[in-house]
Parts: sequence; structure tokens; C-alpha cells
Amino acid sequence: MGNRRRFALLLSVSLVGAPSTAMSQQFYSDNQWVAPHGVGTLIGTVGEDYSSGTLVGAFIPEWEFNAQATHYWEDPRDQEDSYTALNFFVKHRLSENERGTAGYALMAGTGHSPDYQAAGEVTQAFSSWWANGVLTYAFANDLVTLDLLPGVLVNVDQNQKGETAWGFTYASRLAVYGALPQTALVGEVFGTVGEAFADPSYRAGLRWESPRLILTATYSDAFNGAGGAGFELGFMFFTDPFLCVGGCRE
Repeated sequence: MGNRRRFALLLSVSLVGAPSTAMSQQFYSDNQWVAPHGVGTLIGTVGEDYSSGTLVGAFIPEWEFNAQATHYWEDPRDQEDSYTALNFFVKHRLSENERGTAGYALMAGTGHSPDYQAAGEVTQAFSSWWANGVLTYAFANDLVTLDLLPGVLVNVDQNQKGETAWGFTYASRLAVYGALPQTALVGEVFGTVGEAFADPSYRAGLRWESPRLILTATYSDAFNGAGGAGFELGFMFFTDPFLCVGGCRE
């Protein structure tokens, strides 16, 4: 079997045969799934507050390396000039079940999510560091999945004053399949407690999944109405394997 056919079969099983194995896209939460070795992923999101693009490379088995740029239409600090922030992070899958619907992973990086910065706190790459665990569970014959992401972050330039602030991050995402063809109904809650505080917030929407392309439409806001990302549209596209360190096997 050729490399392209093998990849198509593997990704088809991963994304369609096993619900909720898609990555986070514009969701704050994530799950245990990582792309097959050598696959590149292009992720794009456009919304009311910002647009973002992410490049993902599965250079090593069980690992993903991510580079993200987020452009805000208005600077979160003063709501005037536009602003661009960078985020670099890695993800390592520790284990998962045979169906690829549940398991555990670790993530860590520098910079922070667009949701955190939209609250008014600007955290560029190398001025903010974070890490979290990923626990994914599946129920009802894999038609319902639950992701839990406890974590920690530190801002070394809080409020652009050179102060250090710590926080504990939390996120939980529920995805339900079966109501619509190839589509998950997805909802999540997330926030940060501590000195690096971020308001408890929610996001809800639809995620349509196919072997190569994933499309998402969501709405997000803080529970207290302080504001969030609002309406967003996003996509993910998976390439053939070509990013393997040492070459991809046929």
C-alpha cells in the first residue's frame, strides 16, 4: 500500500471511525489525539475580535509542534491599534485506547491562547509560559466525549510592568455526536484563577468532520458578560505525511 493510500485510510479511521479525535481548532480545550507521523496541519480561525493561523507538524511519532499567530483587530490593551501575538507549544500523547477516542496527553508552550489575551492581558511568546494535562474520556459507545485540562501558567511581564504572576488554568469540553451527520455539538468552559486571572468563559458550536477537512462555527463569551471572542468560523486541513524526521516510510 502506498504512503498516500495508507495515510488516507489511517486518517479516515482516526477522524470518522472514532468521534472527537480532531484537535482543538478554535476551542480553548484539546484532547489526546495527535496527527499521524509526518502529517502537517493548517488551522485558521476568523472572528469578531481576531483572526489566527496555526501550523502544526507531527515530526516525531506521538508529538506535535505548533506555531500560532493571532492578529487582533484592536489591541486588547487599549482597543485602538491592531496587535499580533505569537504562541509556540508542543503536545505529547501519553496513551490512548484502541479506538482512539480516549487517552492522556501533555501540552506546554510559551505565549497564550487568544481567549486569554482577548480579556485585555497581552502575553507575547517568551513573556508567558504554560503547561497542562489532557484527560479525554468517552461514553455511550464513543458518541459522547469529555476533555479535562488542568494546568498552570506564569506571566513574567504582567500588565507590561515586569511583574511575575502565576495562575492555575482549567478547561472542560463536552462533544456529542449522532444528532447531525459527521457533526459534533460541542460546548466548553475555561478560565484562570490566581494572580494571572481570566474570567470564567464558555464556548459552544458545531464541528463538521471529514478525513481531510474540519469546519467549525462557534460563539464565546464570559459568564459575567464581560466579553469574549464572539462568533468565529474556523477550519483545519491535514496534509499527506511529508514532515517525518529522517524521512517518511512508504
